[in-house]
Amino acid sequence: MRMRIPVVLTLGFLLLTACRGPDAVGGSGRNTAQVVQGAEREIRGARVEQEVLKRKGEILRYQLRLLEEEQNRWEFSDVPERREQWRRTRAEFMVLLQDERVAEFRIREALQELWEAQDEATGWSQRYADAQREGNIDLAWPVDSIREISSSFLDPEYEERFGIPHEGIDIPVLQGTAVLAAADGVVRTVSDRGQGFNSFTLVHDDGLVTLYGHVSSFLVTEGQRVRHGDQIARSGGEPGTPGAGLLSTGQHLHFEVIIDGKHVDPLQYLP
Repeated sequence: MRMRIPVVLTLGFLLLTACRGPDAVGGSGRNTAQVVQGAEREIRGARVEQEVLKRKGEILRYQLRLLEEEQNRWEFSDVPERREQWRRTRAEFMVLLQDERVAEFRIREALQELWEAQDEATGWSQRYADAQREGNIDLAWPVDSIREISSSFLDPEYEERFGIPHEGIDIPVLQGTAVLAAADGVVRTVSDRGQGFNSFTLVHDDGLVTLYGHVSSFLVTEGQRVRHGDQIARSGGEPGTPGAGLLSTGQHLHFEVIIDGKHVDPLQYLP
């Protein structure tokens, strides 16, 4: 979990470490480097959080706009519960737009959920950093997209809108589309956060890790072995529905690839 450490204290620690040398924290130079890297991540995280919170009004209005684009489909649905859910979700967004304190709490919570999922996936990747990979890394598309990806890896437009780097790709698909395993592997982390950011992580046989986000329901459990093409979840992303959270770009699957503890562009490994 990425705890929010005050930037001033973190900077002070880094300066102290630099002045006292590699054994300043009572360990080897390698351990010290890891501590410093962790502190540097906290500084970057604090800055990102500030950028996201500066955009909280814009983020909420964007989510509301996505919701209202679905109004006709929801309003004239034959299922009364769907119409009521749309009205209730819209009312919740209107309240958040009027209550800055609650909005800030919810946005910060959404950001923390995303970071926790990514940290889990990165942690699994680091455990298998020395895995032997034979030949090329080949992944299959986890969903059949209805159009081209809506947000690319490190998409500048995404970062401008949300204030956070986009460390995966967003693949537009209708709500409830079957999500497929991109390769053989084991389900390591399943994070069901209700209306928050739902995700799960697969560790593949070559040590590569994939993360699937904004899913509306899970079809697998932690520790379960899956084969390439197995149905493992249902997609989500529609504001106000399970798994969407507050940092969604609408109905889609969020897909990340992590190798040796680092995020890489999934398109490099997809056909």
